[in-house]
Amino acid sequence: MKKIWTLTLFFIIKTIDGFLYAFIGPFMVLYIIPHFLMNISDYPAIAGFGQRWLEIIGSYLMWGGALLALLCTIYMFFFGKGSPLVTSPPKKLVISGIFAYIRHPMMWSLLVVILGEAIFFGSYLILVWLVAWARIGHLIVVKYEEPQMEHRFGAEYKEYCSKVPRWIPKFKNYVIK
Repeated sequence: MKKIWTLTLFFIIKTIDGFLYAFIGPFMVLYIIPHFLMNISDYPAIAGFGQRWLEIIGSYLMWGGALLALLCTIYMFFFGKGSPLVTSPPKKLVISGIFAYIRHPMMWSLLVVILGEAIFFGSYLILVWLVAWARIGHLIVVKYEEPQMEHRFGAEYKEYCSKVPRWIPKFKNYVIK
């Protein structure tokens, strides 16, 4: 009986951690801050900057970024035996699929969604947020995520870093191992 309570408590804590991460992470970055910026501005945002085709492109970018995030999550789940959540990170280094071309596709997905939002809503302030988030994301990756990955995966991660670029993908097939 004690084991069931322990597992239940563990599951509840992981679930709460997941919701907190989702709120602080993607929800804050992709929803709360952009909408806050649009609401504080006296300059009215015009969808697609007044161009219907830009509004459509913005929509496609938002959905494309969301699909990229979903793809990354699927790869982390099936190949890494974990998730993007800091509470259950991958147990194995994911080096296939999109991860064979770029080390941080999940961060790219956030940038693509924010760019899509800026274009879709026609907001210059969200474009400023895009630049700010690119800098913040870079610092998170360089100062926290990559040192954690190196600590967890050691030489395997160092080899991966030597072959796969951090930000700008090289579209050739990498053979790792």
